[in-house]
Amino acid sequence: MIRIPYFDNAEVELIDDPEDPGAEMTLETFLMLTPADRIVDSRHVFAYYRDFHEAVGGQDWLDEQMGVPETPADIWKHVTPTTLDLRKGRGDDSSWYVMVEANCAWEEEHGLLLVWRDGRTLTKVGGYDGHVTNANAYADDGLRDVVYVATNPNHTTRTTNAG
Repeated sequence: MIRIPYFDNAEVELIDDPEDPGAEMTLETFLMLTPADRIVDSRHVFAYYRDFHEAVGGQDWLDEQMGVPETPADIWKHVTPTTLDLRKGRGDDSSWYVMVEANCAWEEEHGLLLVWRDGRTLTKVGGYDGHVTNANAYADDGLRDVVYVATNPNHTTRTTNAG
């Protein structure tokens, strides 16, 4: 088990203890992230929630089940991290990635996957699919800066935008 400051020191299962120096450094970097970093990242997870809510008619059942988050930061009340894994990028991607799988109240079947490149930059949010980047998941380099790929493009988020 490992405690994650980003998640208010929540304990999660560490899938593999890293032996590669790059993986170790990535984990150390990730463990320096704080709850303040989590608040900055809220917009991506909130976009996933809003997109799902809209797609399934959440106002008819989900609002009653989990309540309605008043702000993007409130979405974290509905997220419970469970495991942490470290993976090396594929092909010419030499980065290491921290992957945190979590349960979330709005998407019980696919959960929530959060991925940080080099342990510092949140680069992927969505249901658990095992991919470290959206560009890799969809075989589309045009998604290189996309953090959340939404069903409704209005909810898609990128590392470079503010909304």
